[in-house]
Amino acid sequence: MTLPTAAGAATTSSVGYFEVRAAALADFIVDGFDGGWVTRPAGVASMCEVVTLLAPRAVVSRCVCLPVGRWTALLNNSPLGTDVGVLPSYAARELGCRGMRVVSTEDSATYPAHILEVYGPAGLPPLAIERSIVAAKSDGGRWVFETFGKPYPFEDQSAYVRRRKADRFTTDMLFDYLRALDVPVDAEPGWPGALLVERSP
Repeated sequence: MTLPTAAGAATTSSVGYFEVRAAALADFIVDGFDGGWVTRPAGVASMCEVVTLLAPRAVVSRCVCLPVGRWTALLNNSPLGTDVGVLPSYAARELGCRGMRVVSTEDSATYPAHILEVYGPAGLPPLAIERSIVAAKSDGGRWVFETFGKPYPFEDQSAYVRRRKADRFTTDMLFDYLRALDVPVDAEPGWPGALLVERSP
């Protein structure tokens, strides 16, 4: 299954990718939260089971770390679906790894968006950001297109001047860029190694 995906609605349309093992990311998350968080095997074998496990709550109380090659995909039960917030930035600075925030919602959605934010140890301070590319519809209903940081050699910069802002950074481009960054977005997660990080009852 390809992540992000609309298959699990808001839970899977946004995802964090971290270039560390699932156990290291889970420990990092537990250490960063206040007390009362624990890690255990997620016991999932499909994305459908992950979505069920991460039904949105008023406050984030669960995260699932999915091994994908040498990367770990992170999903959580934020109120509006997965939201990794500033975690990729913290991971870049404190774990010394690349971290990404990736969003792909369909153009027919209320707020469609194609977002790639990449953070890394060599990224620009203070947030350690390497590159950010955003094509999204704002609250006012207008598309915006923004970039930050030095372009990667594989980017199709000719697309960034297309007349329609929605066409400047598309879903296909987003996944092409992820593959170019060696993120195995099309690989099946290593389900037996999936970890659940949750607040203790």
